Amino acid sequence: MKRVFPVVVLLVLCVLSGSLAQALEATKLADRVYGIKGPKEAFNTAFVVGDRGVFVFGCDLPTYDERLQVIRSVAGNKAIRFVGNGHYAFDDSGCNHLFAEQGAIIVGNPEFARLLLPYWPKEVASRLKQGRVKKEYAEGKKVEMAMPTVLFNDKLTLDLGSHVVELHFVGKAHTTDNTVVWLPKEKILFTDDLVFTELHATADDRSDTVNWQRILRNLASWSPNTVVPGHGVFAAGNGAKPLVEQDRYFDTMRAKVKAMKEAGKSLEEVKKGVRAELGEFAKWPRERAIPGTAEQFYRELSAQK
Repeated sequence: MKRVFPVVVLLVLCVLSGSLAQALEATKLADRVYGIKGPKEAFNTAFVVGDRGVFVFGCDLPTYDERLQVIRSVAGNKAIRFVGNGHYAFDDSGCNHLFAEQGAIIVGNPEFARLLLPYWPKEVASRLKQGRVKKEYAEGKKVEMAMPTVLFNDKLTLDLGSHVVELHFVGKAHTTDNTVVWLPKEKILFTDDLVFTELHATADDRSDTVNWQRILRNLASWSPNTVVPGHGVFAAGNGAKPLVEQDRYFDTMRAKVKAMKEAGKSLEEVKKGVRAELGEFAKWPRERAIPGTAEQFYRELSAQK
């Protein structure tokens, strides 16, 4: 028994420490402006507590209760009035219906609505089947609750009294429906999956890397004080650095894929070998994204006349 007890204690401690490591927390970015940092340091929820209510940007359904608790710990019982999403993926849009049940207004661009309508029911059904979400989160829920009831084409300004929140539809980049949130007074930019800081970014056949870079450069021209990425390393007061760095990463990836393609390398050879050609970026984590992103660059280069 003496030999077993320490092992059991060690296993329990490991489980507990793992749970603690995954705990969600609010990171204060400015007066009553927060990001929720979750597993793997990702900021896929932001919220602003205004005099006239709360704005929430993005939410992943499996941790809805925890995210709501974090918001309530700061906002109290102040109403969640508006909810927006960076794009239609479920780790951004998964909680829309639950916020709507509380009275929140879902806002979004028409392209987001077009993509979400067929995607959301399939994703909910798949996650329920796999046991990846609580049944009460999803059973009997209808896609209509997750859909935006206020649509905007280019820009939507929300006046929360103490804070002004701007949603900008920036167009096709990571996907075709990308939206960013800009706080003009605080000069804070929430980019969602437009920015992967010090990580290999994901591009695929839904992406347009040329336009993505145009967007990154335009956003950098806004001179943000802080850019909050959807994935990767975050530091308050980072300025436009994450935008500029990802732009350089894409420049490097495109140049290396082009050189390998012109040297007669096949697509599979490019996908397997391009990491070694990326120089300073080769050491970045999330290398699993490299083959798919390289394939999209290869596809775009092949389509050029």
